Amino acid sequence: MTGGKRVIESYLDAVGSLRVDQVAPLFREDGRVVLPYAPLGIPREIAGRPAIKEYYESLPQMIGALHFSNYRIRATDTPGDYVAEYASDATMRTTGASYRNTYITTVTVQNGQITELTEFFDPIRLVEAMGGGIVPPKPG
Repeated sequence: MTGGKRVIESYLDAVGSLRVDQVAPLFREDGRVVLPYAPLGIPREIAGRPAIKEYYESLPQMIGALHFSNYRIRATDTPGDYVAEYASDATMRTTGASYRNTYITTVTVQNGQITELTEFFDPIRLVEAMGGGIVPPKPG
């Protein structure tokens, strides 16, 4: 396994088990986390190691361990760029609801640290687990 894949597995293991103190050190000082599908109330971009640390340290207040599983991490043709696929199985602390999702995440690793991580997930599953809902418009 390459060093980049090991860093990504370390990230997934730390976040999935809510060992959040282990997350920020995996990122470069100027690293970024991008969540393009994040619902209202969750930042779409977290920039810099201090902000990344603060964001991940707040997770245990909202959700139990995510139990990430079924890792598939593939290197792309660009050195240091990876695509990771995985699943979660958690419980929301605020509602007690089950939260299961699947993710596709692009990760850039340079010199053993994450420079950018972009996570794509189904935001509707998160909204519903947080007690919200999506109501489609009525026809007509």
